[in-house]
Amino acid sequence: MDYVTFGRTGMSVSSIGLGTGGASRLGMGGGADERQAVEVIHRALELGITYFDTAKGYGTEAVVGDGLRGSRENIVLSTKAYASRDDGTLLSAAQFREEIEDSLRLLRTEMIDVYHLHRLALSEYDYAISEIFPVLERCREEGKIRFFGVSESTSQDADHAMLARAAAEGDFDVIMTGFNLFNQGARTRVFPDTIRNNIAVEIMGAARGPYSNPELLRAAVRQLIADGKLVHDSVDPRDPLGFLVGPGHAATLAEASYRLARYEPGVHVVLVGTGDVDHLEQNILSMQRGPLPDDDLDLVRERFGHLRVTRG
Repeated sequence: MDYVTFGRTGMSVSSIGLGTGGASRLGMGGGADERQAVEVIHRALELGITYFDTAKGYGTEAVVGDGLRGSRENIVLSTKAYASRDDGTLLSAAQFREEIEDSLRLLRTEMIDVYHLHRLALSEYDYAISEIFPVLERCREEGKIRFFGVSESTSQDADHAMLARAAAEGDFDVIMTGFNLFNQGARTRVFPDTIRNNIAVEIMGAARGPYSNPELLRAAVRQLIADGKLVHDSVDPRDPLGFLVGPGHAATLAEASYRLARYEPGVHVVLVGTGDVDHLEQNILSMQRGPLPDDDLDLVRERFGHLRVTRG
Protein backbone atom coordinates (compact mmCIF):
# COMPACT_ATOMS: atom_id res chain seq x y z
CA MET A 1 0.00 0.00 0.00
CA ASP A 2 1.18 3.51 -0.82
CA TYR A 3 0.75 6.34 1.67
CA VAL A 4 0.55 10.06 0.96
CA THR A 5 0.41 13.27 2.93
CA PHE A 6 -3.22 14.35 2.87
CA GLY A 7 -2.80 17.91 1.70
CA ARG A 8 -2.58 20.64 4.32
CA THR A 9 -4.02 18.34 7.00
CA GLY A 10 -0.54 16.82 7.26
CA MET A 11 -2.06 13.41 7.98
CA SER A 12 -0.54 10.33 6.39
CA VAL A 13 -3.23 8.29 4.62
CA SER A 14 -3.40 5.29 2.33
CA SER A 15 -3.78 6.33 -1.30
CA ILE A 16 -6.71 3.90 -1.50
CA GLY A 17 -9.61 4.42 0.86
CA LEU A 18 -12.62 2.28 1.68
CA GLY A 19 -15.87 3.94 0.69
CA THR A 20 -18.99 2.73 2.45
CA GLY A 21 -21.73 4.38 0.39
CA GLY A 22 -22.95 4.02 -3.18
CA ALA A 23 -25.09 1.10 -4.25
CA SER A 24 -22.91 -1.38 -2.35
CA ARG A 25 -22.81 0.11 1.16
CA LEU A 26 -20.23 -2.55 2.12
CA GLY A 27 -22.47 -5.15 0.52
CA MET A 28 -25.49 -4.31 2.63
CA GLY A 29 -27.10 -2.66 -0.38
CA GLY A 30 -27.11 -6.11 -1.99
CA GLY A 31 -28.32 -8.08 0.99
CA ALA A 32 -25.17 -8.67 3.05
CA ASP A 33 -25.52 -8.47 6.81
CA GLU A 34 -23.46 -6.35 9.20
CA ARG A 35 -21.14 -9.24 10.03
CA GLN A 36 -20.16 -9.56 6.38
CA ALA A 37 -19.69 -5.79 6.13
CA VAL A 38 -17.37 -5.85 9.14
CA GLU A 39 -15.34 -8.58 7.43
CA VAL A 40 -14.71 -6.22 4.50
CA ILE A 41 -13.54 -3.50 6.90
CA HIS A 42 -11.22 -5.94 8.67
CA ARG A 43 -9.74 -7.11 5.38
CA ALA A 44 -9.21 -3.49 4.33
CA LEU A 45 -7.25 -2.93 7.53
CA GLU A 46 -5.15 -6.04 6.87
CA LEU A 47 -4.37 -4.76 3.36
CA GLY A 48 -3.07 -1.47 4.74
CA ILE A 49 -6.03 0.84 4.13
CA THR A 50 -6.08 3.63 6.70
CA TYR A 51 -8.69 5.96 5.17
CA PHE A 52 -12.35 5.10 5.79
CA ASP A 53 -15.18 7.21 4.42
CA THR A 54 -18.80 7.04 5.54
CA ALA A 55 -21.77 9.38 5.96
CA LYS A 56 -24.93 9.80 7.97
CA GLY A 57 -26.89 9.39 4.74
CA TYR A 58 -25.23 6.09 3.86
CA GLY A 59 -26.53 4.34 6.95
CA THR A 60 -23.13 2.72 7.50
CA GLU A 61 -21.68 4.74 10.37
CA ALA A 62 -22.61 2.13 12.98
CA VAL A 63 -21.07 -0.78 11.07
CA VAL A 64 -17.93 1.27 10.40
CA GLY A 65 -17.75 1.97 14.12
CA ASP A 66 -18.02 -1.75 14.81
CA GLY A 67 -15.44 -2.66 12.18
CA LEU A 68 -12.87 -0.17 13.42
CA ARG A 69 -13.31 -0.95 17.10
CA GLY A 70 -9.89 -1.47 18.62
CA SER A 71 -8.15 -0.22 15.46
CA ARG A 72 -8.68 3.54 15.72
CA GLU A 73 -4.99 4.42 16.09
CA ASN A 74 -3.48 5.59 12.77
CA ILE A 75 -6.91 5.40 11.08
CA VAL A 76 -8.29 8.48 9.34
CA LEU A 77 -12.06 8.53 9.62
CA SER A 78 -14.27 10.66 7.39
CA THR A 79 -18.01 11.16 7.65
CA LYS A 80 -20.60 13.65 6.41
CA ALA A 81 -23.95 15.29 7.03
CA TYR A 82 -26.26 17.35 4.84
CA ALA A 83 -26.71 21.06 5.45
CA SER A 84 -30.39 20.73 4.50
CA ARG A 85 -33.32 18.33 4.76
CA ASP A 86 -34.88 16.51 1.80
CA ASP A 87 -37.40 19.32 1.43
CA GLY A 88 -34.61 21.89 1.12
CA THR A 89 -34.98 23.30 4.64
CA LEU A 90 -31.58 24.34 5.91
CA LEU A 91 -30.44 22.91 9.24
CA SER A 92 -29.99 25.31 12.09
CA ALA A 93 -26.67 25.45 13.89
CA ALA A 94 -28.19 23.46 16.76
CA GLN A 95 -29.55 20.80 14.42
CA PHE A 96 -26.21 20.41 12.68
CA ARG A 97 -24.53 20.04 16.06
CA GLU A 98 -26.92 17.15 16.74
CA GLU A 99 -25.82 15.51 13.47
CA ILE A 100 -22.19 15.67 14.59
CA GLU A 101 -22.95 14.26 18.03
CA ASP A 102 -24.99 11.45 16.48
CA SER A 103 -22.12 10.53 14.16
CA LEU A 104 -19.69 10.43 17.08
CA ARG A 105 -22.04 8.07 18.91
CA LEU A 106 -22.64 5.77 15.94
CA LEU A 107 -18.96 5.63 15.04
CA ARG A 108 -18.00 4.93 18.66
CA THR A 109 -15.28 7.53 18.56
CA GLU A 110 -14.41 10.70 20.44
CA MET A 111 -13.07 12.45 17.34
CA ILE A 112 -13.81 12.50 13.62
CA ASP A 113 -10.78 13.30 11.48
CA VAL A 114 -12.64 14.80 8.50
CA TYR A 115 -16.21 16.06 8.76
CA HIS A 116 -17.79 16.88 5.40
CA LEU A 117 -20.76 18.94 4.42
CA HIS A 118 -22.42 16.29 2.28
CA ARG A 119 -23.37 17.11 -1.33
CA LEU A 120 -23.39 20.80 -0.57
CA ALA A 121 -25.18 22.85 -3.24
CA LEU A 122 -23.72 26.12 -4.47
CA SER A 123 -26.92 27.82 -3.28
CA GLU A 124 -26.19 26.57 0.26
CA TYR A 125 -22.56 27.66 0.33
CA ASP A 126 -22.93 31.10 1.95
CA TYR A 127 -25.26 29.71 4.60
CA ALA A 128 -22.79 26.93 5.38
CA ILE A 129 -19.96 29.39 5.88
CA SER A 130 -21.98 31.77 8.05
CA GLU A 131 -24.06 29.31 10.10
CA ILE A 132 -22.46 25.85 9.98
CA PHE A 133 -18.78 26.74 10.08
CA PRO A 134 -19.01 28.21 13.59
CA VAL A 135 -20.41 24.86 14.77
CA LEU A 136 -17.54 23.02 13.13
CA GLU A 137 -15.06 25.44 14.68
CA ARG A 138 -16.48 24.89 18.15
CA CYS A 139 -16.35 21.13 17.69
CA ARG A 140 -12.74 21.40 16.59
CA GLU A 141 -11.94 23.44 19.71
CA GLU A 142 -13.59 20.68 21.75
CA GLY A 143 -11.46 18.01 20.06
CA LYS A 144 -14.41 16.35 18.29
CA ILE A 145 -13.41 17.25 14.72
CA ARG A 146 -9.95 17.74 13.23
CA PHE A 147 -10.56 18.98 9.69
CA PHE A 148 -13.42 20.27 7.55
CA GLY A 149 -14.43 18.74 4.24
CA VAL A 150 -17.06 19.18 1.55
CA SER A 151 -18.49 16.77 -1.03
CA GLU A 152 -20.46 17.49 -4.18
CA SER A 153 -23.50 16.00 -5.86
CA THR A 154 -22.08 15.02 -9.24
CA SER A 155 -25.53 14.51 -10.77
CA GLN A 156 -26.77 17.96 -9.77
CA ASP A 157 -23.51 19.88 -10.25
CA ALA A 158 -21.84 18.31 -13.27
CA ASP A 159 -19.62 21.36 -13.80
CA HIS A 160 -18.31 21.28 -10.21
CA ALA A 161 -19.46 24.86 -9.57
CA MET A 162 -19.62 24.44 -5.79
CA LEU A 163 -16.26 22.69 -5.52
CA ALA A 164 -14.68 25.23 -7.86
CA ARG A 165 -15.66 27.93 -5.39
CA ALA A 166 -14.52 25.88 -2.39
CA ALA A 167 -11.17 25.14 -4.01
CA ALA A 168 -10.59 28.77 -5.02
CA GLU A 169 -11.55 30.24 -1.65
CA GLY A 170 -9.79 27.56 0.38
CA ASP A 171 -12.47 27.29 3.07
CA PHE A 172 -12.24 23.50 3.37
CA ASP A 173 -9.27 21.25 4.15
CA VAL A 174 -10.62 18.32 2.12
CA ILE A 175 -12.87 18.03 -0.93
CA MET A 176 -14.59 14.96 -2.35
CA THR A 177 -15.29 14.90 -6.08
CA GLY A 178 -16.25 12.53 -8.85
CA PHE A 179 -13.57 11.70 -11.42
CA ASN A 180 -13.51 8.91 -14.01
CA LEU A 181 -13.08 8.19 -17.72
CA PHE A 182 -16.25 10.06 -18.74
CA ASN A 183 -16.09 12.74 -16.03
CA GLN A 184 -12.71 14.46 -16.02
CA GLY A 185 -13.97 18.01 -15.51
CA ALA A 186 -12.35 18.44 -12.09
CA ARG A 187 -8.96 18.42 -13.81
CA THR A 188 -9.48 21.97 -15.04
CA ARG A 189 -12.32 23.23 -12.81
CA VAL A 190 -11.12 22.14 -9.38
CA PHE A 191 -7.63 20.66 -9.16
CA PRO A 192 -5.57 23.74 -10.10
CA ASP A 193 -6.91 25.52 -7.00
CA THR A 194 -6.79 22.51 -4.69
CA ILE A 195 -3.12 22.14 -5.64
CA ARG A 196 -2.51 25.86 -5.10
CA ASN A 197 -4.22 25.82 -1.70
CA ASN A 198 -2.86 22.36 -0.73
CA ILE A 199 -6.39 21.02 -0.24
CA ALA A 200 -6.68 17.25 0.09
CA VAL A 201 -8.71 15.49 -2.61
CA GLU A 202 -10.59 12.21 -2.33
CA ILE A 203 -12.23 10.64 -5.38
CA MET A 204 -15.59 8.88 -5.43
CA GLY A 205 -17.23 6.92 -8.22
CA ALA A 206 -14.00 6.16 -10.07
CA ALA A 207 -15.21 2.85 -11.51
CA ARG A 208 -18.97 2.68 -11.08
CA GLY A 209 -21.60 1.65 -13.57
CA PRO A 210 -20.46 1.66 -17.22
CA TYR A 211 -16.87 0.70 -16.42
CA SER A 212 -17.87 -2.65 -14.99
CA ASN A 213 -20.97 -3.27 -17.13
CA PRO A 214 -20.41 -3.46 -20.92
CA GLU A 215 -24.09 -3.01 -21.78
CA LEU A 216 -24.37 0.11 -19.64
CA LEU A 217 -21.23 1.44 -21.34
CA ARG A 218 -22.57 0.81 -24.84
CA ALA A 219 -25.89 2.43 -23.93
CA ALA A 220 -24.13 5.47 -22.50
CA VAL A 221 -22.01 5.87 -25.62
CA ARG A 222 -25.01 5.51 -27.92
CA GLN A 223 -26.75 8.29 -26.00
CA LEU A 224 -23.67 10.51 -26.09
CA ILE A 225 -23.45 10.08 -29.86
CA ALA A 226 -27.17 10.80 -30.24
CA ASP A 227 -26.77 13.95 -28.13
CA GLY A 228 -23.85 15.11 -30.25
CA LYS A 229 -21.40 14.91 -27.36
CA LEU A 230 -19.31 12.22 -29.03
CA VAL A 231 -18.36 12.05 -32.70
CA HIS A 232 -19.33 8.65 -34.06
CA ASP A 233 -16.10 8.29 -36.05
CA SER A 234 -13.96 8.83 -32.93
CA VAL A 235 -15.22 5.74 -31.08
CA ASP A 236 -16.43 2.24 -31.79
CA PRO A 237 -19.93 2.17 -30.23
CA ARG A 238 -19.61 -1.58 -29.70
CA ASP A 239 -16.32 -1.27 -27.79
CA PRO A 240 -15.69 2.44 -27.13
CA LEU A 241 -12.93 1.98 -24.56
CA GLY A 242 -11.39 -1.18 -25.95
CA PHE A 243 -8.08 0.54 -26.63
CA LEU A 244 -7.51 0.71 -22.87
CA VAL A 245 -7.66 -3.06 -22.31
CA GLY A 246 -5.09 -5.64 -23.31
CA PRO A 247 -1.40 -6.51 -22.97
CA GLY A 248 0.57 -3.40 -22.11
CA HIS A 249 -2.63 -1.59 -21.09
CA ALA A 250 -5.16 -2.28 -18.32
CA ALA A 251 -6.70 -5.65 -17.55
CA THR A 252 -10.23 -4.24 -17.31
CA LEU A 253 -12.04 -0.95 -17.83
CA ALA A 254 -12.58 -0.64 -14.10
CA GLU A 255 -8.83 -0.92 -13.64
CA ALA A 256 -8.24 1.73 -16.30
CA SER A 257 -10.61 4.16 -14.60
CA TYR A 258 -9.12 3.51 -11.17
CA ARG A 259 -5.60 4.08 -12.50
CA LEU A 260 -6.69 7.26 -14.27
CA ALA A 261 -7.99 8.68 -11.00
CA ARG A 262 -5.22 7.36 -8.76
CA TYR A 263 -2.41 9.03 -10.70
CA GLU A 264 -4.16 12.28 -11.64
CA PRO A 265 -2.08 15.23 -10.34
CA GLY A 266 -3.73 16.69 -7.26
CA VAL A 267 -5.51 13.49 -6.18
CA HIS A 268 -4.65 12.01 -2.78
CA VAL A 269 -7.13 9.19 -2.08
CA VAL A 270 -9.30 7.10 -4.41
CA LEU A 271 -12.22 5.38 -2.72
CA VAL A 272 -13.10 1.76 -3.42
CA GLY A 273 -16.63 0.72 -2.57
CA THR A 274 -17.42 -2.98 -2.36
CA GLY A 275 -18.99 -5.65 -0.23
CA ASP A 276 -16.73 -8.41 -1.53
CA VAL A 277 -13.27 -9.11 -0.14
CA ASP A 278 -11.95 -10.54 -3.41
CA HIS A 279 -13.21 -7.49 -5.29
CA LEU A 280 -11.51 -5.23 -2.76
CA GLU A 281 -8.20 -7.03 -3.26
CA GLN A 282 -8.50 -6.85 -7.07
CA ASN A 283 -9.18 -3.12 -6.99
CA ILE A 284 -6.19 -2.47 -4.77
CA LEU A 285 -3.95 -4.47 -7.11
CA SER A 286 -5.36 -2.54 -10.07
CA MET A 287 -4.30 0.81 -8.67
CA GLN A 288 -0.89 -0.47 -7.72
CA ARG A 289 -0.05 -1.19 -11.37
CA GLY A 290 0.95 2.41 -11.96
CA PRO A 291 -0.31 5.14 -14.28
CA LEU A 292 -1.92 4.35 -17.61
CA PRO A 293 0.47 4.42 -20.60
CA ASP A 294 1.01 7.94 -21.93
CA ASP A 295 -0.63 7.15 -25.27
CA ASP A 296 -3.74 5.85 -23.52
CA LEU A 297 -3.91 8.93 -21.32
CA ASP A 298 -3.62 11.20 -24.34
CA LEU A 299 -6.52 9.43 -26.05
CA VAL A 300 -8.68 9.45 -22.93
CA ARG A 301 -8.18 13.18 -22.49
CA GLU A 302 -8.64 13.98 -26.18
CA ARG A 303 -11.76 11.86 -26.77
CA PHE A 304 -13.55 12.08 -23.45
CA GLY A 305 -12.09 14.97 -21.47
CA HIS A 306 -15.01 17.25 -22.37
CA LEU A 307 -17.70 14.86 -21.12
CA ARG A 308 -19.67 15.28 -17.89
CA VAL A 309 -21.29 11.86 -17.45
CA THR A 310 -22.20 11.67 -13.78
CA ARG A 311 -23.85 9.31 -11.34
CA GLY A 312 -25.15 10.07 -7.83
